[in-house]
Amino acid sequence: MTGAWARWRPVVVQLVVFASVGAALNVLYGLLYVVLREQLSAQPANALALILSTIAGTFGHRYVTFGVRGTERTVQHQVLGLALLGFSLAVTAGSLWLLDALVDQPSRLQEVVVLVAANLGTGLVRFFMFRVAMVGRRHHRTTADDRTTAPPSRSA
Repeated sequence: MTGAWARWRPVVVQLVVFASVGAALNVLYGLLYVVLREQLSAQPANALALILSTIAGTFGHRYVTFGVRGTERTVQHQVLGLALLGFSLAVTAGSLWLLDALVDQPSRLQEVVVLVAANLGTGLVRFFMFRVAMVGRRHHRTTADDRTTAPPSRSA
């Protein structure tokens, strides 16, 4: 059991950090929504707050959760973050649609439970997609130092 835990411990720690950063970014989203709502109607304020907090969140996860420094692949990571936002919106909207189709006049509590479950699921997808994009390639990339100190490869 110790061997298995040793292999999974870094992933679990990253997942906890990811959730913590995500919680802070939800607070940012809420604050942005409140500020934007003063000038905009609900839907545009919500969309803009979501987009801005997603961009900030991708930067936060790059730096805090996954330890990515510098600007390399920033655009790709931001595009992934926004695509995952679209995915999350589709899943949550679909979940609400399904609830409405299955339950005549669902309560607010039922809606919240469905949305929390959907967001937990999409959050796990976001974590693993970001992990693959931000960490997965790091171990396979060759730095300039590696190329200058390693002996040249010989082709057959």
